[in-house]
Amino acid sequence: MHKIIAFLSFFACVSIVNAQLIRVSAQGNILENEFKNHRCVLDQHSKLVWEVKLSDKGLQDTNNTYTWFDGKSGVDNGDYSHHCHWGKNCNTQAFINALNTVKLCKQSAWRLPSESELRTLLIYGDNDLLINPDFFPNTKRKSYWSADEQDVNIAIDLPFFYGGSKSSDKSFDAHIRAVSDAY
Repeated sequence: MHKIIAFLSFFACVSIVNAQLIRVSAQGNILENEFKNHRCVLDQHSKLVWEVKLSDKGLQDTNNTYTWFDGKSGVDNGDYSHHCHWGKNCNTQAFINALNTVKLCKQSAWRLPSESELRTLLIYGDNDLLINPDFFPNTKRKSYWSADEQDVNIAIDLPFFYGGSKSSDKSFDAHIRAVSDAY
């Protein structure tokens, strides 16, 4: 049985009030809390698996940015889409397809999160960065795309430095925090 699903099944019998974040390896293994070399985070409450950004030049590089494109609307390869490690077709659809191809953390249904899903990661407090850096290291104080659109040219992005959402032209570049259902 898939390790994440087995873990969730184990906790189905336990009453959990607060969301609990759990580190997951690139191979889909649940990691001990003190282990920091994780590639994904399982939110046990929402049963969502989140991609973690890395400080390397690979697929999960924290510096990669993308234009918003879903195959129907947005910008496939525009003026601002040159900030990902492969250098062309730096768009949201290409990134999601790449994650699904490598089956990061044994997940094959990666997608852009909704704005409301992204908001579940926000932590309001005294820090400028509004996300838990222990579980989500290398998060930029910039905007992250959601799957939500305002219209054919505008998509909703969420900055992790003040928590408000904003609308951006799909031709602009932003970061991505991909999500997958853990079922």
